[in-house]
Amino acid sequence: MSRTASFALFCCAAAVFLFAPASAPAIAPENKKIACVLYTAQTTTTPQIPLWAALNVEAPGKLDISVEYWKNLDDLRGIILAGKGDIWVGHIEGFAQAALRGAPITLAAVTGWKKFYFVAPPESTATDAESLAAELREGKRQLAVAPQGSPALAVLETMRKRGGPSFAVSAMPAPHLMLEMLRGSQDCALLPEPLVSSLAAKKPGLRIVAGLEDEFSRLYGGPARLPWAGVAVNTRFAAEHPEIVGRLVRDMARCAARLAGDPSAAIDVLPEEVKKNTGTDIIRASLARDMIFAAPAAEVKEEIAAFLRMALPDRGAADASRISALLEGDFLFREKRR
Repeated sequence: MSRTASFALFCCAAAVFLFAPASAPAIAPENKKIACVLYTAQTTTTPQIPLWAALNVEAPGKLDISVEYWKNLDDLRGIILAGKGDIWVGHIEGFAQAALRGAPITLAAVTGWKKFYFVAPPESTATDAESLAAELREGKRQLAVAPQGSPALAVLETMRKRGGPSFAVSAMPAPHLMLEMLRGSQDCALLPEPLVSSLAAKKPGLRIVAGLEDEFSRLYGGPARLPWAGVAVNTRFAAEHPEIVGRLVRDMARCAARLAGDPSAAIDVLPEEVKKNTGTDIIRASLARDMIFAAPAAEVKEEIAAFLRMALPDRGAADASRISALLEGDFLFREKRR
């Protein structure tokens, strides 16, 4: 073929390429939904309300969410240490313990603040934790606490060391304690919501004496709240999608403020499995004593630090130093402003 013919053929091919009808455009990567695995618990109510409300804003356009349910705290700990999942709902001290062991976890927000209540039988005249402790000492009875390993035990011990009420404590699994309370073999307990509301519905006359957070605040001042639970993300997920995590954190705070005065709307955002497991009437009753509030973790760093110094095993100055280093590092999500 001559050079002239070759050049003419090239020009024809180029014309066909340039002026041929465009095919349907490929989906741009930024329009593709991001796969996201969320681990939560069917027994958790208030701490996941802000998350689901925020996901209703963010997820439809950005995230393809699959939900897995952890069975107990040991199960959740193993899941996090293995790096499974992208978003987790759980206990703050458990998240911190996993991070100290090298798990890829970043705390995004604190969403569980008001949780534990002292309960007593109808004949009790106690009006606060101090008077309840006096009743128990007089009757040589113990205060039952659930669940086992609860950080509430550490909070009680901190209160005792600083001049607060002193209890003889017996810790046991929540299902066992609930059964003991219903049988009457145990009559005074420190329980979390929604177990308090569930027990009150089954045991007429049960007295809800005081909230642990209120009693703690009375001793130390400050708001009547403690950072019990929250929402954490896989550090890899936070690094790959910082804008999405930042948006979720902001949306959680905004949605929690909106839902705080609307329990019906708050219940509506929960997954059906959670509503079926606990019961909407029980959730509604628990919300009357609970606090729907979401705070970005970095904004409540000092409250988290004080809580972890109570809740984590005490190893002296070295442990306090590890907690400080943890909170100054990547454990708390910090949104980078452009």
